[in-house]
Amino acid sequence: MATRLLFIYLRINLFVANGIIGKIKKALNNFLSNPVFFLVRQLYRILFILPFETVVSAVFVFISRKKPSDKQPSSFCFLVTSVIYPVSGKKVTYGSERSVFGPDDRAKQTLRTIESIRAKAPGATVVLIEAGLKGDLPYDLQNKVDQYLYLGDKKLVRWACDSRFKSLGETAMLLYAVKSLKQDADFYFKISGRYFLDDDFDINAWGEGQFILYFLEDQDDYISTRLYGFRKEMKEQWARALIKGLPFSLIGYAIEHTLAKFIPKKYVYRIYKMGVTGISATNDIMKE
Repeated sequence: MATRLLFIYLRINLFVANGIIGKIKKALNNFLSNPVFFLVRQLYRILFILPFETVVSAVFVFISRKKPSDKQPSSFCFLVTSVIYPVSGKKVTYGSERSVFGPDDRAKQTLRTIESIRAKAPGATVVLIEAGLKGDLPYDLQNKVDQYLYLGDKKLVRWACDSRFKSLGETAMLLYAVKSLKQDADFYFKISGRYFLDDDFDINAWGEGQFILYFLEDQDDYISTRLYGFRKEMKEQWARALIKGLPFSLIGYAIEHTLAKFIPKKYVYRIYKMGVTGISATNDIMKE
């Protein structure tokens, strides 16, 4: 028995050590690739991000937190993020244009998103969060949902969405949407407008945990934001994670990373098949 416990103890310590060594190697590689940029980022973390996180945490102490629930959700709401009319020719941080698709194609993809929700989750409400240059959309999209939130005329959202940082735009959209959301539900999904629910989607598979997240390639610090979900009791935690990720988005961190970083691990349930398919902004077919 003692030998077995010692073996388990050594395995745990080895796992922790490998994780620390991995982080050290990653930091060293980043430093060697661009020492000046690496040092500037570290100063930014110390002088801005750390105080910002402290203030956010202090503010949320005074916001009432609802107790986590383990009841099976009975009502659902899908938050569909969309930018039908983006700024043309704008390149993002990974070097390519924001999207290879024009407004008509983007509108058709978003229409398919909405139709798939109606088919795969009957009774769920749908909120379309649009931040493009125009609020009047093709195919009468704004009238095919239960609530339409046009945020493209909000100065901060417009600036964020037109910037080089796609994640900054999405974060700004969602934060504005939180305070304008009229649809109440036991459970909320966030889905990107280019993607649709496929035959593998099972709404009953989303009843475990408080945040249901799909981690990419077994990574602990990177999730898919094409589709994820959370209980209504977690709305404040979700907003807090989005806010804490803002200063990271300003230096190019992806929202897939910041949400994984700031959503409390104790509330996370990993899902391994979401049932969502679509074409990415770089024209790659994605199925998760």
